[in-house]
Amino acid sequence: MSSAPPKSTPEHAKKARRASAAALAGTSIEWYDFYVFGTAAALVLGDLFFPSDDPLIRTLSALGTFAVGFVLRPVGGILFGYIGDRVSRKTSLLITLLMMGGATTLIGLLPTYDSIGIAAPICLLILRMVQGLSVGGEWGGAVLVASEAAPAHRKALAASMVQLGAPVGTILSTGVFLLIPDESLLNGGWRIPFLLSGLLLVVGLLIRLKLEENEEFVAARAKREAAGREAPPVIELVRRFPVLNICVFVACFAVSGVYIRNVFALNLAVESEGIPRQLFLNALLAGAFAQLIVTPIAAVIADRVTVHRAQIWWTILYLIIAPVPLLAAVSSGNATLIYVAVALSFVGHAAYYSTLSGFLTTLFPTELRFTGISLGYQLSGSLVSAFVPILAVTLVSAAGGSVVPVQFLYAALIAASLTAIVLAPRVSRRETTRYENSLCSKSVREPGKTSYVA
Repeated sequence: MSSAPPKSTPEHAKKARRASAAALAGTSIEWYDFYVFGTAAALVLGDLFFPSDDPLIRTLSALGTFAVGFVLRPVGGILFGYIGDRVSRKTSLLITLLMMGGATTLIGLLPTYDSIGIAAPICLLILRMVQGLSVGGEWGGAVLVASEAAPAHRKALAASMVQLGAPVGTILSTGVFLLIPDESLLNGGWRIPFLLSGLLLVVGLLIRLKLEENEEFVAARAKREAAGREAPPVIELVRRFPVLNICVFVACFAVSGVYIRNVFALNLAVESEGIPRQLFLNALLAGAFAQLIVTPIAAVIADRVTVHRAQIWWTILYLIIAPVPLLAAVSSGNATLIYVAVALSFVGHAAYYSTLSGFLTTLFPTELRFTGISLGYQLSGSLVSAFVPILAVTLVSAAGGSVVPVQFLYAALIAASLTAIVLAPRVSRRETTRYENSLCSKSVREPGKTSYVA
């Protein structure tokens, strides 16, 4: 299904470390940008860009703009998947970083509704869509740059470096908002987190410019060319891996839990329960530090016991300790319970998320892997994660303020992912065998072509 793993030489080890560092740095910046928008949407963007006498309408409008960022993520996965699978992993990652950093910085310069009227939310919407397009291509490329350069016994750990970008992004974005006094937030202070992205962009570009294409990708690209496969990767995936694509899509449902915690729960705590913004942001910050610790530990275990087995364990753990405690604690208003429940949510999500990328990379052939993991992951983000905060707000409103329906929603998303994770490897083996047989058949039919050997 893939080329031979990189050789264990000092030079290869150095390249593997550089690839992991570049993936972590760039993804941290991307998620910082993405979470800055989510935090701002929960706290201030409704007042600044969507003025209304009804607080619910303001909140839903701001969260709707947050959701729009997900709409173009599958398009980004397909577009940058084509570049990453057919041209260059590095080129794809440089473009996504430039797009995300540029869009975030421009949001920090936008006039508000009071200054330019309806043009303000329209411009905000457009820039949010650019962010979504960028994130659609970033995650898959960063995962592959790190994991494909790593030796076989460290692939899950290398892939988890990309997953560390999420808590690092949370720490950076939440930390910046914590430093802004409440009285300054609506008076221009909200711009600071967005403008800081420009500085982070420069750092990320300097790191990523030093990347090299890894041997596994170069070898797989040569095999594809020898087999004469010219169809775009997304066409090959739809045609050859229909059931596996569905499995990957559903396996990523549990990722949406982060938006229940970081966006919906934050909005519920501050707007509905009257919990101080500072308290909940501090809890998110502490949880993100917990995720930094749990992520590499869970990945190291996965490298020892197989990534599939570990992924099942961690998803079950997530299902048990996250959905009910988090929202029950927010509803209680008890500060200690909020800290404990947020920490449990982060630990469960960290364990599941740490090995998700490494698990998904085992399912597709190398020459289709960028598009394969990106398409399912980003479709899940676009069709599920994007609407989870809005759906959660609507469910609480319909239930008269009760969070029980959202607890069931949260648990159902994780349970669906668990089912797909159990089934995916078997589906992958069956559909990959058919795909590789088709490559061999094509090579035999065309005498001038070299046979494909998996």
